[in-house]
Parts: sequence; C-alpha cells; structure tokens
Amino acid sequence: MASGSGRVTIQLVDEEAGVGAGDPQLFRGQSYEAIRAACLDSGILFRDPYFPAGPDALGYDQLGPDSEKAKGVKWMRPHEFCAEPKFICEDMNRTDVCQGSLGNCWFLAAAASLTLYPRLLRRVVPPGQDFQHGYAGVFHFQLWQFGRWVDVVVDDRLPVREGKLMFVRSEQRNEFWAPLLEKAYAKLHGSYEVMRGGHMNEAFVDFTGGVGEVLYLRQNSMGLFSALRHALAKESLVGATALSDRGEYRTEEGLVKGHAYSVTGTHKVFLGFTKVRLLRLRNPWGRVEWTGAWSDSCPRWDTLPTEWRDALLVKKEDGEFWMELRDFLLHFDTVQICSLSPEVLGPSPAGGGWHVHTFQGRWVRGFNSGGSQPNSETFWTNPQFRLTLLEPDEEEDEDEEGPWGGWGAAGARGPARGCRTPKCTVLLSLIQRNRRRLRAKGLTYLTVGFHVFQITEELLGLWDSPHSRELLPRLLRADRSPLCARRDVSRRCRLRPGHYLVVPSAAHAGDEADFTLRVFSERRHTAVEIDDVISADLQALQGPYLPLELGLEQLFQELAGEEEELGAPQLQALLSIALEPPRAHTRTPGEIGLRTCEQLLQCFGHGRSLALHHFHRLWGHLLEWQAIFDKFDEDASGTMNSYELRLALNAAGFHLNNQLTQALTSRYRDSRLRVDFERFVSCVAQLTCIFCHCSQHLDGGEGVICLTHRQWMEVATFS
Repeated sequence: MASGSGRVTIQLVDEEAGVGAGDPQLFRGQSYEAIRAACLDSGILFRDPYFPAGPDALGYDQLGPDSEKAKGVKWMRPHEFCAEPKFICEDMNRTDVCQGSLGNCWFLAAAASLTLYPRLLRRVVPPGQDFQHGYAGVFHFQLWQFGRWVDVVVDDRLPVREGKLMFVRSEQRNEFWAPLLEKAYAKLHGSYEVMRGGHMNEAFVDFTGGVGEVLYLRQNSMGLFSALRHALAKESLVGATALSDRGEYRTEEGLVKGHAYSVTGTHKVFLGFTKVRLLRLRNPWGRVEWTGAWSDSCPRWDTLPTEWRDALLVKKEDGEFWMELRDFLLHFDTVQICSLSPEVLGPSPAGGGWHVHTFQGRWVRGFNSGGSQPNSETFWTNPQFRLTLLEPDEEEDEDEEGPWGGWGAAGARGPARGCRTPKCTVLLSLIQRNRRRLRAKGLTYLTVGFHVFQITEELLGLWDSPHSRELLPRLLRADRSPLCARRDVSRRCRLRPGHYLVVPSAAHAGDEADFTLRVFSERRHTAVEIDDVISADLQALQGPYLPLELGLEQLFQELAGEEEELGAPQLQALLSIALEPPRAHTRTPGEIGLRTCEQLLQCFGHGRSLALHHFHRLWGHLLEWQAIFDKFDEDASGTMNSYELRLALNAAGFHLNNQLTQALTSRYRDSRLRVDFERFVSCVAQLTCIFCHCSQHLDGGEGVICLTHRQWMEVATFS
C-alpha cells in the first residue's frame, strides 16, 4: 500500500481445505455407517429420533394430525407388510417410480429421469444397501443442497394405509428404494406435506448439483428437438409440464394438465420421405397415457420397419408413451432441463470444465432487501456482485441443428446468425435456500430474479470507493432474468468481454430469504461480492486531538479525584453533562448508558479506567460521531434506520462488507429496526478498537492483514 494512503485493510481468504473436505455433510450429524454398526451390535432396528414416525412427519395441514387423510395411518417396516422386500429389484428403471396420494409429481418425474443414468443414480442412492445382508432398519441417500452434498439417514418405517403405501411406490411392489428416497427428501425439508407442489428443476438440481433452465415453448420452439436430444445424450435430466389454471385434470387425449412428465428419450423415424420427430414421455403415476398419434395403440406403428417398432414400442400401461414433436408443442408449455454441468448449454469449453463461482447471501428487511425496480430508492441496497469476463468464447457456427439451435435461457433466442461480435457465455443461477421447509409456517417461495448491468471503463475506477453504490443509476442494463416464484431462477447470457454488475433481488422491497448465486462461464472470469473489501481510514481511527475547554477539564479532574482517572460511573456522569444533544427535543442527559461507558473504557483507556490524555482522544471521537449521527438522522427522530447507519459508518471511515454490515445492523438496532445515538457510539467504538488492534500487527501500522471468514466474523461480531 502506498505510503500515506492511511488505510488498514482486512482481506478475507478461504479456509484451507482439510482432508475429506469434499465428503458429503452429515445431515443432523448422523453417520449411516456408525448407526448401522451400533444397531447390528445391539440387535435393535434403527428408529430415527430426528424424523420420528408419526403425525408430524406426515404434515401440518391436509396431512396434519387431525386431518382426514392422516386417519388410519400406520408406520410399518417393509418386512411387516411385504413378504420379501428388496431395496432394488435387479436394475432400477424409470418405471420403478409411481406416484401415490401426495401431489409431488415434480419430485417423482425427476426421480424417474434419474434412473436413466446409473452413474447419477449411484450418487443419490449409494449402493450396498438391502434388506438381507447386514439389515439394521437404516438407509441413506445423498442430495445436493446449495453448494454441497448432504448425506441423509432414514429408518425404514413408512406410512401405510389399508395395507398399502400412502405415497410413492414401485411398479414392483416389493421394491423400496423409491419410497425411502422420498422419505429422505421429506426429512430434509421437514415433512411429507411440504413436498406437495413444485417444479421438476428443484428436484433435478438436488439430485445432481447441476443447473436448471426453463424453456417456455410458446415463445420459441426452433431447435427444441436437437436441444432435447443433446441434453439427454449429456445425461441431463429433462421434464415437461402442461400448465393449468385449475389444478390437475385429464384431457380427452389422456394427458394430465397441471402435471409434470419426464422426457426420457428422442427418436427420428421416416415415413417415406417425411421425417418424424418423436419424444418419449412418462407419467409418474405409472398409468394414464397419451392416446393420440404415436400412442401405444396407434396404427402408425404398423408402417414402420419391424426392427424399429420392436425397439421403440412397449404396449403396456406403464405411464410411458411416444408423442410427435408438433403434438408435444401443442399440449405442453414448458420444458425443464437440468445439466450436470452447463456444458449441455453449448459445446464443451476448450480445456474442459467451466469456471464457477458460488456465493451465499441473504436479503434482510430494512437492510439489503431493496426490491426489483432499478429506479426505486432502495434498489441499490440489494446485494451486488461484480463479474469480469476476460476472454470471449471460441467462435462457433450458429446452426439450428447444433446443441441448442440458438436457444438462450428461458427460451430466449441467442445472437442473430452472422453476428461476429466476440461474446462470452455466462450462466447465472439464483436459488432460494431452505424455503420449502418454511411452508409449515405459511411461507412460500418469493418471486425473485436478477439484473445484469454493464460497468463502463470510466466508472470502473470509481467502483471500489465507499460510494460505489451511488453509481448504480448510471449503469446500462445488459440482461435480466425473468421474475419467478421458483426456487431456482437461471439465465444463460451472451455478453461482451468486460465488467458487469449482477444484482439479485426479491420482487418486493422488504422480502427476506437466504439465497445462493452461482456464476458459470466457458472462459476465465473473476467474480467478487461488492463491499467484500473491509477497510478503515487510519486517520479516522486516530480521531482529532481536541483541546478540552477549561470547564470540561476541571469537571474531569473533579470526577476523577485523587486517582486522576475515571471509572465507568464517573465517565457516564461526565458525558451526561458534556455532550450537547444533536436534537434538543429528542435527547436527554445521561443517554450514554453505563454498559457503553464500560465499553469506551475498554477501547480507549486502561480497561477499567480512563486517564486525561485518553479522554482527549475519546472526546474528539465522540464529537465527530455526534456530528455524523446528526447529519444522517435526516428526519430528526433521534434514531437512524439501517440505510442511514450504513452511510454513517462510511462517513466515520469504515468500509465494511455486506455480511458484517448486516451483522452489525442486527446487533445494534432495536425492535423498531432503529439505531439510537448510544447504540451508534457502541458500534463505532467497537469497530475502532478492532481496526486499531489489527493495524498494530502491520508493518508501519498500515497495509493488509489476511483473516479467514470464520476468524473475521469471530472478531468482528464479538463472539
């Protein structure tokens, strides 16, 4: 750092990855191997204390303890109602998953798609589990949750009514991997009932850790068949939905509107010189099939060569059927695709692999939940992430028959054919964290999305200043996602090399939720959260050294007595007299409390006392802080809101990251979400103490000190 810059900066670094850092996290700390060994040793079948078999596991409303649907339910292990239960019968396949009475077709359609790819299925359903060898009533599954894999343990007590499984079942009635996977998902989110209703991409992402996109078929269907064929070849999970505004209902052609289907295959056949594009779909009910063209009983199959007909057609009421592309486009509204990596969105990047950044954040009411309107006063308070795209993609021919045929995210078209402007492919994925489990409290998914703005070179030099957020209205929007009430909102962008600002937001200011933002690019990029730099002005830390007025110095000496130092009660008495209220009609003497005075002694004195030369420094700070408080208490209420507090901390010389500012706001505001003068003094005094301590460990008293995120939060939140 250049001499005279006068700042101490704390740089946050990632924790060093320890041994086993890539291993799945144990949900609730439960280890499958340890539980299984203990149960085998004791001869007792496992009973899960964290998801006990009972009414609460079923649900809270339509499946609540007093509901009609919960009556007569028994929790039974498979061997108690099935002669020879098996975890897996020979090989798992897409017909294993049949829907029960729970409205979770989105989950089951995704599970059926998962069975198409044994490699993926083995990750979610670890092998080596059965009801014979080493059976202990315990099973486990692995699900991806917001950045890492989680290992979920369940016992095998399943809800049974009138001798039959209530929920998902296999076509082979003695097979139980699917019901147990459903139970693991229910445990992860709190109950079976919270699984009612959803979008396939949610389960797709949880099964793979991949990235989901929604293609809106009414907007554009060009290149769709090639896109689906390419996606399935890349082991992507694919589903389709026939939207409905009046719930699920069956059409005359055998389709169920408002229902989720798996897309399990594609095939081209030729009738003379006519090329026919066919899609294979599956209803997770395991029954109720399409009865139109190319259905199981359609005579068109008789016109095909025998080998094609034998390879494709299965005349069985298993919920699976073929459908021509043009009929599919008439009856379905959206396609949901989840790729294991974003490679399915285009050709594999040179050198293999995509460049990925993952950020965890939260929108907090009164702090950084600014809504989705860029022209509003609060929009700039939203979390912000700066993205720098360094290298354009390799030029590819824009061919309709290519992997995506020009598809962008959410069905938007890519760049016009023949465009030679260098572009970078970027996939942005926004996920609401842990929201489904809050359904029992009446909460649903928020409507969320994100904007992408371009940062011009002329503004870039100003961007790292404490006032960078004020530049936002001058930025040009480069792209945006749709606003959706979904857990996952993703968009594939084609942007020129340069600097961009990504602003995720909830639709309405004040909405609160945790979120995960993932950034993928074909080529190298950098991504940082704005305000991730934490620094303080050393001059502000030192404070002005103001000579005391004669009366104030005499008052100090009088209160200090023979010890010539003040304790906390004496300092409180002095400040109640000496501090002029910034707003005479709102402040009263003695507002600096005893506890805050004790904190001031810790920060500026010997710990329990304060000498006169210490008081000189403290007094300069207090007058400066009082002036700052007075300036940003714009409504003369005697308090500041969270927005004003952020500005006041900047004026006091502190540039803090969002995580710390949020923690400080939560710590120091009252029940009305306001910060009064005493709370402001306590906050700024503590920050001054922290940064002064850090600066003493730097060469020359200024520069950069590196801390892990955990170390910094332990210091900064005073835990």
